[in-house]
Amino acid sequence: MEKNNENTLQKIRSGRACISDGYQWFSARFRRIFRLTWPAALVFAVISAVASALPVLVSPAFVWPAIGLWIVAVILFLAYTSRRLRKHLLEPTGPIPFSARMRHLGLTVLVTIVCLIAVIVLTLITSLPMVIMMAANWESQIGVLMGDPAGMPDYVKWLSIGAFLIAGFLQAYVWMTIIAPLYMANITIALREKERKELNIEKI
Repeated sequence: MEKNNENTLQKIRSGRACISDGYQWFSARFRRIFRLTWPAALVFAVISAVASALPVLVSPAFVWPAIGLWIVAVILFLAYTSRRLRKHLLEPTGPIPFSARMRHLGLTVLVTIVCLIAVIVLTLITSLPMVIMMAANWESQIGVLMGDPAGMPDYVKWLSIGAFLIAGFLQAYVWMTIIAPLYMANITIALREKERKELNIEKI
């Protein structure tokens, strides 16, 4: 089974095929991926919830620190989960020289842009409850600053934190969908470079 999986992964693909095959690979193995990554996703959800809560529940002055914290969390989460998936479910591609990456830069850029657009759309969808809670909290805080009584009950703070945690956990797996398509692109680059070297040897 693992051998068949390896043979299926090790082939040259177009940019479109890298994206579609990557998403199919992710969805077909989601249960195994979930078992391998749920602790990391939970940590990401907590950090994401903290980043979301800082400007809403603490002070609007924390907007930029919160954005910075969230970006760092995304980068570290993708680095960790990518390494974990490569160790348990994906075959190593081996080192790819910088010159080879530059020759196939169009493929990498295409796959990255399309995947990021998909991630942004899905992130916006999963963030809707969180955005609603943010808007309600901000409206309440503005009312308090203008002298109105607090219009939000105390338990709304905990509802907000819960919404932030759930949204962060879902977004962890949304972000993870980018790993497999980029892996397929790396496989394609490695195989194309291998073919290129073989052709150069034959010419000699």
